[in-house]
Amino acid sequence: MSNMTLNKTSCTLVTVLLLLACAAASAGCTGTNADENGSAAPTSPEATASPGATPAQPSSGGLLGEEEARSLAVAALEREMPGIRIERMVAEPYDVQTYGDVWRFRVKAEDDPDLEGDISVWIDAADGEMVYFLDGRDYYRPADPSVTIEAAEEIANAYLRERKESSDVVKTVAVLSTVDTPLGSRNGPYHFVYQRSIDGVLCLYDGVTLDIDSIDGRVVSYHKAWRVSDNDTTADPDPSITEDAAQERVLAYLNDTYGTDPGEIVIRATELRWYDLAARQRRSQEPVSVPLAWRIEFDDERYRSQDPPRTTTVWIDAHSGEILSAAYDNLRR
Repeated sequence: MSNMTLNKTSCTLVTVLLLLACAAASAGCTGTNADENGSAAPTSPEATASPGATPAQPSSGGLLGEEEARSLAVAALEREMPGIRIERMVAEPYDVQTYGDVWRFRVKAEDDPDLEGDISVWIDAADGEMVYFLDGRDYYRPADPSVTIEAAEEIANAYLRERKESSDVVKTVAVLSTVDTPLGSRNGPYHFVYQRSIDGVLCLYDGVTLDIDSIDGRVVSYHKAWRVSDNDTTADPDPSITEDAAQERVLAYLNDTYGTDPGEIVIRATELRWYDLAARQRRSQEPVSVPLAWRIEFDDERYRSQDPPRTTTVWIDAHSGEILSAAYDNLRR
């Protein structure tokens, strides 16, 4: 278990790039008002779109429309946040290119001092599942946590069991984040990352992230990325290339491509993962191939001299030896 502390912004970046949408204000899409009992009453102002996105739109191709998704979003929030009194719910621009077929709603509760609302909920347009929610109402709070990380982990595990998502994931991150409030920096939620496991190998992208409030133990954020489908083809989970051979291949690659002396490289970690980038990026239901890959984390003199010291990674196909991705050149230019 890690004992590091993350800023709330850094914690969000760890999650998945999709979480960037939480900070975006609505571009003026269809809204919803709620009565005192929390039931939604739709309103229909003209929706506008930001560049690269389209306004909220009716269902097509068998996908859920906005109103169906809105009803599911209200039900999800009432389940996740019992007693919530919704003042306004606004649909974010429907942006398939960035987020996939997902309805994203920004919600203002009656007790939220932020006029735009600090609650978000996303609904998958294909199956109606809630794939993300965030209760970001972190304003005035004590400086020290009241809940231990062990207790928060128990809450997180119980939440996953309730959603029947505990058997196929492995915890890889457990840290305490910080939040910036009008009173200064405060301890925020505990941030947990659970990577999806397929045939005993963890995915690079697929998984679940959970944030547990360190003051009252509430689940304040949930995100599920589950893009590898049963129709996709996964490689043999037993690698054809050994760990040592993969490391030698990477050293040769860095020397041939960048002229880096292998003696300058220190390999910090090597692990097998499913390189599920193709599943994450696809824009249709067509099956994709998911390769088994060695993730090799390393540094050199340049990386070690930075403050703080940094590492980078190369991904290599565990069967063919092909270099799938390398971030090394980004910092050497």
